[in-house]
Amino acid sequence: MITPDHRGATPRRHETPRDWYWFLGRLGQILIVTGVLLFLFVGYQLWGTGIEESQAQSRLRDRFEEATKIDPISDPSSTPTSSSNDIVSVEEGDPVAIIRIPDIGVEKYVVEGVEPDDLKKGPGHYPHSVQPGRLGNFAVAGHRTTYGEPFRNLDELVVGDDIEVIDARGREFVYVVTSISIVQPSDSWVVATSDPTVAVLTLTTCHPEFSAKQRLVVSARLDEQRTPSVEDDSFVIGSQSVPPTSVAPTTTAPSEASSDIVDDSSVIPTIETFDAGWFSDSSAWIDLAPWLVLEIGLVVALARFARPFPRRRRVAVGVVGLIPGLVVLYFVFQNVSRLLPPNL
Repeated sequence: MITPDHRGATPRRHETPRDWYWFLGRLGQILIVTGVLLFLFVGYQLWGTGIEESQAQSRLRDRFEEATKIDPISDPSSTPTSSSNDIVSVEEGDPVAIIRIPDIGVEKYVVEGVEPDDLKKGPGHYPHSVQPGRLGNFAVAGHRTTYGEPFRNLDELVVGDDIEVIDARGREFVYVVTSISIVQPSDSWVVATSDPTVAVLTLTTCHPEFSAKQRLVVSARLDEQRTPSVEDDSFVIGSQSVPPTSVAPTTTAPSEASSDIVDDSSVIPTIETFDAGWFSDSSAWIDLAPWLVLEIGLVVALARFARPFPRRRRVAVGVVGLIPGLVVLYFVFQNVSRLLPPNL
């Protein structure tokens, strides 16, 4: 309300007294805004990341088809044109296989690497584990509640279920589930090769859902009666050639006869991903800061610009500013997601 000064001076606006009710009102506004932001962030995690993963899978499909000259997902009867003697060059972020788990409806392209940016594209292959169909441990990590949640229902598998894997040459391998277990984040030996004479598959994800407290591990063994192992080819990961019988240089599970556990953190770079929890990506703070400052600055600028206008005009200004605000907020959420556990 605007009233004239008692001396006839220029009218001035009465200031609302900052009493207890004023502070309660501001607290209520802060809580409402916080609740809306949390709601939007949950929506981004459940649906926004799924859209990103779907787009990434589409790009991986195109690259996989180009490498194999087939589309195994849309045409399972296709025959690969790649020779078994060809050397396949694999870089981090490239598609290395297709994984199918019929009993839980999973059909995804597997990307090389298990860094946070890799797992946003789909399940990721631990680089120091062997390639599909080879003797040793072919280990794959995947999200359980975000980015397409490929491994959300991994706990529904039972011993005897089939897991199909198609490698970069279009060859199909069938693994049979042998065990499902829950381990601690420090138990990185589960992605190591404990027996170089057997072809096995290991799938890992966070456990329980919406938590990174433990790891859910599904172990499977190649059914060599249906799809024998291969040792006649060579992959090149970056500049490093990986021989057919490559065994991950890592510690194995401790035996019952020995209680000694070897610290292999200096040997396996991928142990960091397996053990990573909240706030593990420290570089995310650096990327998050400018977007957060930009979002806050945008809100403050809009609020000051709209203040002199009547209520209806203020609403119109807010609607116009909503579009750039949501765009910036999207990038804020992207970087906040990097502070979450990689396999969440």
